[in-house]
Amino acid sequence: MKIRSLALARLNFVYELAVLMLFRRNTRDATSVGYCFKLKRRKIGIHNSITGKMTIAYRPEINGLRAIAVCSVLLSHAKFEAFAGGFVGVDIFFVISGYLITSIVLRDYESGTFSFLDFYVKRMRRLLPALFVVLFFCFLFSYALLPVERLRDFARTITTVVFFFSNFHFMNQGGYFDLSDSFRPLLHTWSLGIEEQFYIVYPIFLVVLRAFSRKLFIVGLVLVFLGSIFLSEYLSVVDERANYFLPFTRAWELSAGCLLATLSTAFLDRVSGIWREIAALSGIAAIGVSLVLLTPEFAYPSLWALIPVSGTVLVLAMADGRTFVGKLLSTKLLVFIGLISYSLYLWHQPVFVFSGFVFGSENLSEVGYAALILLCILLATLTYIFVETPVRQRRMAKGSPQLIAISVMVCVAFVASSRLTVIYGKQALPFRSNAVTDLDTRLRRNLGVTADCGRFPGGADYCRTSSKPTIAVWGDSHARHAAGSVLAANPDAEIIQFSGSGCPALLNIASARRGVDWARNCIAFNDSVMDWLEKSETVKHVVLASALLDFKGRQKVMTGEGSMALSDSQMIATRLTGLIDWIRSRDMEPFLYSFTPTNGTNVGYCYYRILLFGRKNTHCDMKNKDILESAADRIGIFELASTDVQSLYLPDLLCSKTKCEMMPEGTLLYNDGHHLSYEGANYVGKKSNLYQLVNGAAAAKE
Repeated sequence: MKIRSLALARLNFVYELAVLMLFRRNTRDATSVGYCFKLKRRKIGIHNSITGKMTIAYRPEINGLRAIAVCSVLLSHAKFEAFAGGFVGVDIFFVISGYLITSIVLRDYESGTFSFLDFYVKRMRRLLPALFVVLFFCFLFSYALLPVERLRDFARTITTVVFFFSNFHFMNQGGYFDLSDSFRPLLHTWSLGIEEQFYIVYPIFLVVLRAFSRKLFIVGLVLVFLGSIFLSEYLSVVDERANYFLPFTRAWELSAGCLLATLSTAFLDRVSGIWREIAALSGIAAIGVSLVLLTPEFAYPSLWALIPVSGTVLVLAMADGRTFVGKLLSTKLLVFIGLISYSLYLWHQPVFVFSGFVFGSENLSEVGYAALILLCILLATLTYIFVETPVRQRRMAKGSPQLIAISVMVCVAFVASSRLTVIYGKQALPFRSNAVTDLDTRLRRNLGVTADCGRFPGGADYCRTSSKPTIAVWGDSHARHAAGSVLAANPDAEIIQFSGSGCPALLNIASARRGVDWARNCIAFNDSVMDWLEKSETVKHVVLASALLDFKGRQKVMTGEGSMALSDSQMIATRLTGLIDWIRSRDMEPFLYSFTPTNGTNVGYCYYRILLFGRKNTHCDMKNKDILESAADRIGIFELASTDVQSLYLPDLLCSKTKCEMMPEGTLLYNDGHHLSYEGANYVGKKSNLYQLVNGAAAAKE
């Protein structure tokens, strides 16, 4: 009992310290912690005799709501199945931001004390110090541990983060839920980008419209809300990537909070106790339902996002010290987590990602993630106490010019370091061991016939070994290492390579997971390959090589006619068989080169763990049962399509009855989770004698 009491006392001490550091001011200030807890919490406009401004009463339940938001995100990213919808925590943050920023700007504008400079400097004090600390440590760990290609990608991301447009950067790289399974330590900054864009634009919007009338300002907000939610619903069908990352499709969530802040406290206070209680309970229930109901399979954000957004609005409007929900959200633990929520959000993604790199994300259990969450809370607490609070209270970077100058210098340092890393990452980087540099070289991205084949679309004059090719290798990025395998078996092979990253060779169909425009471009690319082949007088064999990763389960696809559908294995196999028949109708012989065996792990990272941490060479091997589970849909597609065509089934080539060795004879087969490295492609080509297999397809027919 004594130990328990001591632990509770220490937790209480940390909580009180955090609150005191946040609210410590002159003792006469109306926002001092003692005074704030005695205020009627719905009373917004309290005069501060020290600054001459109206102050906003502290509402601990808002910090409790922040705690729910950040914990939802953490538990979702930690892969706790019960919190699959935890990504809605970001929507909760957006509503809170809209509410608080509108309250602050309206208060200062209507009291005649608003200053754009003061507003932006306060945002800098709030956001930049903790962000800079996290970026610094991310850069150190990335430079020390990451494969050079991933390090260069990370360095490019840093520039977008410090200039507040990382949401656009990630939008161009893939869908959020696709990227969340890859190594992206700064992926979570997409939401910070949207908030920062909101902070830049919104005060101007508010002041300009409010200068005419309060009514015009509210009408403007309503129009933004309606236009944004309409755009979000439309893009949820047309372009899921843009819908998720664009500020225009998130503006309605921020506007919901803004509109709430325009309501008078007198109006809200007229709601009777029982209805206030029901509304607050309904709001917290809506948030809870969204955490369980909404999953990555939903088109999001869309009208579905109304559930967490409306729930948050109800809680902000009705949950106070008079309600059960308000009292629950004002508990010390939730308020404490809410106080550190910004730093906690910043730290969690890098901690999860780097831990996944060191230990293997597939090896992190729920207990392991729970330990990582505790580590994040510790880091966030330290950042809050020693970084956020001193800067916000002007004990560091006291004046605005000093803060701006330091921020600019730090941003320049980050951008310069990032650019140098991107540029010199093409060669050996300084301060990295020779062994790591050698591994970087061995695991560089396999582009196939030439380095130019990395361009999209691959093919034509810059991606061939002969002006009169006899073999065409066609598919997504797997066509690159398939071409390398053919050349490994016969370096004199006359090849042309058509490779569209993420665009498998199929007849008049493409995945719409990356958006409708992308699907349309993929279909157009495959049509252009068919046009080229139809005109060719030399090509005799066509190797079809695609990973088919976008067709796990039922996925959105676009057909050549422009219609949308949900795919299944039979549909994709039919389209692949249709392409095989088309090739034969042009007097060419098709050959199927299968997907590589996968189990959801990044084998390339696994090789680095062997080098850096002394793991055994068998550390990266895959169990056959895991491969069957990971690739069940693709296995079904391949079996249906390969019944009447020559093929190479890579799982049979690379695996025994129980496992697949990832370092056979010292060969590093993969450079990531599913692409063969250059030496891996050589190994496959020589072991299978692929050139003879491809030519044997025609010989067998004759």
